[in-house]
Amino acid sequence: MKTLLLTFECPPDVTGGGLCTYVQEYIAAKIEKREPTVILTADFNVQDEVCTYFGCVKVVRFNPSTGASFKYMGHWAAMSYEFSNQVKKIITDGFEPDWLEVCDGFGLGYFTLQRKLCLEAPFTDLKVLVTAHTPVTMIDEWDKKNTYELPTYFTKYMEQFCFAAANKVISPSNFLKKKLLTEFLEKEVPIDVIPNPYEKPFAPLKTKIEAANSIQRHDISDYAIASRVCYWKGIDHALAGFDLYWSNGGQSSLYIYGSDTHYFKNNQSFKETLSTKYQQWIEKGLLKFAGLKEHSEILLIKKQIKALFHPSLCENYPYSVIEHMADGGIVAASLSGGQAEFISDTENGFLFDPHSPQSIQNAILKIDALNDAERHAIAQNAMSTIEKTCSYASVMTQKERALTAAEQQPAHATFPFTSGKELTHPAAQTSAALTVIIPHYNLGTLLVEAIESIKFSSLPNIKILVVDDGSTDKESIIILKTLEARYADLKVLYKKNSGVAETRNIGVQHAATEYIALLDADDLVCASYYEAALKILNRYSNVGFVGAWNEDFNQTGRLRLWPTFNPEIPLQMIMNTTNCQGLVVRRDAYLAHGQHDPELGMFLDDWEATISMVLNGVRGVMIPHPLFKYRIREDSIFRDKFRMFNINYNYIIDKHQDKLSGTYGEIIKFLNANGPNTQYHNPTFPPERNTHPEPTQTATPHQAEGRLVQLAHKYYDRVNQPGAIRDLRIGLRKLGAGQLMSRLRK
Repeated sequence: MKTLLLTFECPPDVTGGGLCTYVQEYIAAKIEKREPTVILTADFNVQDEVCTYFGCVKVVRFNPSTGASFKYMGHWAAMSYEFSNQVKKIITDGFEPDWLEVCDGFGLGYFTLQRKLCLEAPFTDLKVLVTAHTPVTMIDEWDKKNTYELPTYFTKYMEQFCFAAANKVISPSNFLKKKLLTEFLEKEVPIDVIPNPYEKPFAPLKTKIEAANSIQRHDISDYAIASRVCYWKGIDHALAGFDLYWSNGGQSSLYIYGSDTHYFKNNQSFKETLSTKYQQWIEKGLLKFAGLKEHSEILLIKKQIKALFHPSLCENYPYSVIEHMADGGIVAASLSGGQAEFISDTENGFLFDPHSPQSIQNAILKIDALNDAERHAIAQNAMSTIEKTCSYASVMTQKERALTAAEQQPAHATFPFTSGKELTHPAAQTSAALTVIIPHYNLGTLLVEAIESIKFSSLPNIKILVVDDGSTDKESIIILKTLEARYADLKVLYKKNSGVAETRNIGVQHAATEYIALLDADDLVCASYYEAALKILNRYSNVGFVGAWNEDFNQTGRLRLWPTFNPEIPLQMIMNTTNCQGLVVRRDAYLAHGQHDPELGMFLDDWEATISMVLNGVRGVMIPHPLFKYRIREDSIFRDKFRMFNINYNYIIDKHQDKLSGTYGEIIKFLNANGPNTQYHNPTFPPERNTHPEPTQTATPHQAEGRLVQLAHKYYDRVNQPGAIRDLRIGLRKLGAGQLMSRLRK
């Protein structure tokens, strides 16, 4: 079975840690089975792609930061996008895997899966396996971090999406599977439980003796913990048990090997906090915080101890425990974790309740009391358990069986949204019937550009309906008449001035096609946008609208890219994550739940419409490419009226409060963590970086504001302002009305 593995940790440059050890064992297992495999990993120290071969396994290292996506997305979103670009390159270069496997951390597979589900070649037929190692944002919650802060909040969504979108999900333990389903994922996801692979590496006797002799005696204790000094790893809980043991006369020492973290209760060094608390045992030489050691050194140290303690409160399937048991070492571990599924108390190791100091003390006393024969029996049982449970042959056979079964399953019939209500629309058809609705008011010159962009579309037979909202400019009216005469598939509907919201609604009401597209008279679309959008709408019965990334531009060219994301509640309620003014929508869904509200007057009507649709189960998908071009006009004369944003936003909240009642707690936590929602527009950046333009651009006051502020300015520029035709006249002066008419008649 040909596989492609995506990972952000890979030996030999990185050693130790669960994911890195998994990759190491994965390589060895693939070599043993002689299966062609490519491992793709990030390396910020290389310039060009670097390839290393281990038999049938090829390791490809690339530098993600050379890609452009870091200019417009935060670190992990950009990493995911650059990984997806490399996946496309690997496949188009000729390596077509039977399965692509990706770890769950940081949503690394997010864009690969989004591009696959958006039916982009060559991702479309890719089978994707997500292997659970524990999502990073789940660990953050266990470690009492504020997961509502951006970009962590969005990273959690990326991780959740990977689980929902994968063809198969595998967890190494029932413990982690249960945690995922009850604490992390909002919707049920089928998860198979298959252990992680591990086989004890062979080392010659001479090497073992030399290694043992290299260990200094002052580095050896009776017991050891090899783990980061953080809350969820249970270090404080273990020390409570050892404190009881030492207070009752126990003489065995404990060394803790691992890096320090901040303690959530005082935001200070956790190691220093614990050192102060247990200073008396440090002074007596019974407790030592030995700091971070190389993985190879830890392996040697563990050979000299009575037992390895693993007190973690939440653990998936710890390789540190597996390694030690496979090497004939004794382990005392927490009942709370995947290790409890292969440790039988007093038979091949010891188990304790991490929340009970008495239980921890009892485990220490039992190990202290072991004679040589008892230790030997437990060690033999431990080695036998790991050999039986984790051998390459056993694990790879189980995995292959699960993947073979998954291959027989049909492709996603519905799009895998992570939460919320979903409406199922009438059976999808292979329909290419689309009407583009363009509200127009005194923007004839720019309207010509919008029409031309539609005419370059790869989707044939597009109908165009321009709804004129009572234009007063004679030159714009002439342009409308000329366009209508030139194009048989273009119709102009004339009405009295009533505002852009009602104008859009009237346009949709008069459309006769299954699908409609919204387009403002001054915006543009790329040639592939409408065809790609209709493929998605025809494929998924639970998708009601499709959008794409924005390319913001002005008269000088591109200003920046604005990535958009599938709208989820409550995030879409707080900040707009879609190109709502340029969506492709099912007409019936728009009429039922997406009509623009005239009460909003100047602006936010299109954003409110996406909120209304999503709250009512009309779900949307964003194509991760800049297929929509959003014009920024920089000579606004209405910037002092931004107060209207708050008025209209309050109206939106009041309008939807019944459906939002269950999300107010999450909204409040999000706003407390990130500040007012006028200050950020991109969920992949922290708020303090959210308003920055691309580094290559010079920020104007207009660009330096949040996107919602810019959105408000744009509406003020062009909507319901009789006589506000500055842009029109500037354009006509540059081109000349006579030249413009001549151009249209060609």
